[in-house]
Amino acid sequence: MVGGQWPGAVERLAQQLDEAQAADRRVKEAKATAARQSPSSTGLERAEYQRRLRAYVQTPEHKAAGHAISVAVALMKAHDAALLRSAHTLLARRANGQRPPRRLPQSLVLPGGYAPRWWISSINSTYAGIWRAIPSPGPELRLGSPDDPLVQEVAKQARRLQASHVGYRGRDDLYEAFHPGGTREGGEPVAPIRGLSPEASRRTNLALGRGDGIRIQPSRMEEAGQMHTDYFAVWDRSRAYAAAVLALLRARA
Repeated sequence: MVGGQWPGAVERLAQQLDEAQAADRRVKEAKATAARQSPSSTGLERAEYQRRLRAYVQTPEHKAAGHAISVAVALMKAHDAALLRSAHTLLARRANGQRPPRRLPQSLVLPGGYAPRWWISSINSTYAGIWRAIPSPGPELRLGSPDDPLVQEVAKQARRLQASHVGYRGRDDLYEAFHPGGTREGGEPVAPIRGLSPEASRRTNLALGRGDGIRIQPSRMEEAGQMHTDYFAVWDRSRAYAAAVLALLRARA
């Protein structure tokens, strides 16, 4: 009886994946529409292009295009976060020999697709809860051999999501307070505070607003680039993880 409940649960996950992929396509379509409406710089002097661009950003069309992108992105985030929770929930339950849940986690979307600014702001500020949903590799190993390509794909996508989480949590560690000029190219970091470790000094200097500005530490620029890439890839990676889980669950249904 327990096994008989799984095909329906797996197909509900497939439907969620379809909805999340459709939401991602709507983001791309909204951005493409906005790009087509924006003035092109082709064949124009820089000054004329800038004049047309300034005029365009004052139009209702620009405002509408920007709002459409904001709505589409918020909806995508809501769908992706719910999809990630659903995929991990089903994988963990299947690996533990449990029944699937009666309902899968649902996206935080208002009825009728209503998207007021407060809702968009809430989704963006909380990331739709996706960081709390990041899975760790492991449950898939109870559903097959480590050499199984389906198992390996789930594990790979879980590791990629973990990298996104590291990128999200580690961003603040990259910055330092600094003074422009000095003997170093790009400026000098603010002097460490006596009695504190270098890391504590860095954090304290930032918190106190010392120096003339903040920047990514020059020695960590390459690391910053990778963190940036991993951080923004979390939404695509959530769909890739769900697709890998779906393939594994279908093979084990």
